[in-house]
Amino acid sequence: MRPVQKRIASLLVICIILTACQKNTESNPKEVAFTVNGEEIGLREWNFYIRMNQMQWEKGYLETYGDKMWSEELDEEGTTLADRLKEEVFDTILQIHLTNQHAEEYQIALDEEDREELHTRAADFMKGYHQALLDYAQADEAFVYEKLCERELSRLTAEAAVQDFVPEISEEEVHREGICYVLISTTGLRDSEGNLTPFSEEEVEARTLLAQEVCEEAKAKGDLETVAEEKELTPILSSMGEAEDGQEPLMLEAAKALAVGEVSEPIWTEEGWFIVQHTSDYDEEGTSYFREYLSDIAREEEYTRIYETWKTKAKIVENTEIMEKVEVEIVLKELL
Repeated sequence: MRPVQKRIASLLVICIILTACQKNTESNPKEVAFTVNGEEIGLREWNFYIRMNQMQWEKGYLETYGDKMWSEELDEEGTTLADRLKEEVFDTILQIHLTNQHAEEYQIALDEEDREELHTRAADFMKGYHQALLDYAQADEAFVYEKLCERELSRLTAEAAVQDFVPEISEEEVHREGICYVLISTTGLRDSEGNLTPFSEEEVEARTLLAQEVCEEAKAKGDLETVAEEKELTPILSSMGEAEDGQEPLMLEAAKALAVGEVSEPIWTEEGWFIVQHTSDYDEEGTSYFREYLSDIAREEEYTRIYETWKTKAKIVENTEIMEKVEVEIVLKELL
């Protein structure tokens, strides 16, 4: 098929899709999807967030689930992927508006600089999506600007709600020790586009010998970083603590077994050979970073606690008949 014919065919598919869904996208300004403490959330906003998130989900899941992805059942109760999308969108919109209802309490408001930046982001948003999708989502620049303002106000209010919160974090929790490691890959080389050219068997053998050389020289000098640089490898300076999130990789497990200054034997992984050195019993930069990392988590948890309190007290009324006008059935892959 010629390029012009392909474009015409694609446009026809888009037109068919949008015509089939047109009844779901044209909403009366007076139609209210749900209310939060009396604040009305219109059908247009509900449709907008559904459609924009629908596109993102399709980009992530279409290859896995196929064209019937939205009817895919996720649990024994028969919850479909479309149901789950709507649940998450509802929670997102609810959190934005419920948080903003407390903005004045924390003396939060958007200033002129904020609004200028959001005008720019709204214009960029309109340029970043297919016009057919924007029409389907009922998104014009003024409406997108309004939604961006609401999201930014919500973000600033959430930050203000925990600004004075001081989490209790012990020194033992944040204490980090210094490590240096290097990877000698045996998988291959990637070009600028990420395409992998695998190493030959001879190259893998050579790199295995290189790993042993680096190990022996680093042990002799007591300095893995310098030896790695001399071999034109890239040493990574990092840190480790007593507790790590998730399962510890073999490299980190080996590092914890080393005394300060010791260098490990080459450690085999699917990526290649790792060599690690335990460089210090206290890493100031790593400790400071980890303290802030744990503090951020604690502040997020505190905000969640505050928000759940607001939510528990809130009066939320869903207009199910109106909300169901926005159907998620047809995959919009022609707009991806």
